[in-house]
Amino acid sequence: MKVSDLVFKNHPLGFDGTVATHTFSNGYGASIITGEHAYSNEDAPYELAVLYNNEITYDTELTSDVLGYLTEDEVNEYLLKIEAL
Repeated sequence: MKVSDLVFKNHPLGFDGTVATHTFSNGYGASIITGEHAYSNEDAPYELAVLYNNEITYDTELTSDVLGYLTEDEVNEYLLKIEAL
């Protein structure tokens, strides 16, 4: 799974930005957002939250918070790590 495989939609809360989610067979997944309410900038436009059973989780070896200011390559690396949890 890579960022380029995800389908980004308008943020459901009407924010200026987009959101894409993906769930892996292990029950973990990711929510990736862009835009005005994301921890992001022009050079690192993505924010990623780790999901478990479709809810944000802060209890993984990867992070205890959302991950902001990520490049596409960094998001791709985290997606691989989430799939391996």
